[in-house]
Amino acid sequence: MALIVQKYGGTSIGSVDRIQAVAQRIIGTVKAGNSVVVVVSAMGKTTDGLVKLASEISANPSRRELDMLLSTGEQVTIALLSMALQEAGQPAVSLTGAQVGIITETAHTRARILKIETDRLNHHLNQGEVVVVAGFQGISNAEVLEITTLGRGGSDTSAVALAAALKADFCEIYTDVPGILTADPRLVEDAKLMGEITCDEMLELASLGAKVLHPRAVEIARNYGIPLVVRSSWADDPGTWVTSPTPQPRPLDGLEIARPVDAVEFDIDQAKVALLRVPDRPGVAARLFGEISIQHLDVDLIIQSIHEGNSNDIAFTVVKNSLNRAEAVSSAIIPALTVDQAPSLEKAPEVMVEQKIAKVTIAGAGMIGRPGVAAQMFSSLADAGVNIQMISTSEVKVSCVVNQQDCDRAIATLCEAFDIHQSGVRTGVDLQDPKLAIEDSPVRGVALDLKQARVAVRHVPDRPGMAAQIFQLLAQHNISVDMIIQSQRCRVVNGIMTRDIAFTVAQMDGEAAKAALQTAAP
Repeated sequence: MALIVQKYGGTSIGSVDRIQAVAQRIIGTVKAGNSVVVVVSAMGKTTDGLVKLASEISANPSRRELDMLLSTGEQVTIALLSMALQEAGQPAVSLTGAQVGIITETAHTRARILKIETDRLNHHLNQGEVVVVAGFQGISNAEVLEITTLGRGGSDTSAVALAAALKADFCEIYTDVPGILTADPRLVEDAKLMGEITCDEMLELASLGAKVLHPRAVEIARNYGIPLVVRSSWADDPGTWVTSPTPQPRPLDGLEIARPVDAVEFDIDQAKVALLRVPDRPGVAARLFGEISIQHLDVDLIIQSIHEGNSNDIAFTVVKNSLNRAEAVSSAIIPALTVDQAPSLEKAPEVMVEQKIAKVTIAGAGMIGRPGVAAQMFSSLADAGVNIQMISTSEVKVSCVVNQQDCDRAIATLCEAFDIHQSGVRTGVDLQDPKLAIEDSPVRGVALDLKQARVAVRHVPDRPGMAAQIFQLLAQHNISVDMIIQSQRCRVVNGIMTRDIAFTVAQMDGEAAKAALQTAAP
């Protein structure tokens, strides 16, 4: 007999008929000999309606009262679904997040789960009942108990966290699409269904705008090795399995605030090529990397700086034994890139190379949504006197290019800062490994995020500690940063060597980020 956690989103339980259909699916799972915990969202557009009501009362409602209001949506659903199960002869009980014992931080509208008390859940399961749990919510562990919500995608997070706490066999996420597709089917008609995807791949897609799974849910699945499957509520298709590597044992206390960084990685077999002042127009990067591809050169990091006037800088890294060919290709292509714009360019483009560099990386699924992790990396390197030349980020990794002579010091510093007891050379992915050849295409999916804002800070002094100050300040304002770009071109301003740093944040945080940095600019 398996223990299964099922989660149903708002569209799956958007009407009485749909709730009754979901009840029948649950009963079928129970009759197959399984114990079932069900996590549900609010019906249909209920949450949007509640947010609209709040906005009609206040332009800036209290986060605490928003949690009190929004948590009611799921309470309606759990009661109705439990009634539908009972009416069909299946014993069931509905529980709010507080009744289950989902203990969270006291951070209204964006709380993280600290732990889940499972005694009451196990009692009901042992009685042969289906337990229907309100997703998206919990209760704080403070002296004054507060209702909290987990933020967008919170029901996914609740479901996977419950699966981890209960040591469930797997977690099923039911939604209005047949599984995880290679692109949004509303935008791409021939988007393909993926039979399987790794947690790391799903983390990247989810963080870039794919809405079928929330990154926090994928993070928990990865950290605790929970098999996930995304399926359609309307059909019995197999869906998409999200697979995890065998995780390192970790405690369930501090469930969502466990160690954010799992590894410190490094690579000293790196060289940098920078094309300065190339025309800032569509197709330049495509032409450059098309030629590099023809030469069968593998590129690692790629950084395109903030445009300045009608030109831009592009820098990339390659393995050292490819440097001469990469430099030759870059130098040969510059005349073709600038043929139409040479007279209008402020200064002629040029190619610069650097061999004595290394890449240091911190990696971990727990970095998602934690603005202080990148800031801590930059601060630690600054304290060790290590200057950063290039920055590349994703939801689960932050990589910095540094001088090769600083590599050992950087590794030791980062291992100490993040309590990592061993580090290793990044070995990369063997694309010929048949175990990894889940699909023929090297591209697993495409995601679109239209809710981003870009902030650029011009003329930042090029010395250790500057990036740390910027991102520590943003972390203090609880602003999560997505993509970070540090320009390759240096400018001397008032006798000081400077670079530009740009980053992206959620649109809702754009003005707050700008205001915070303007205050600190002097």
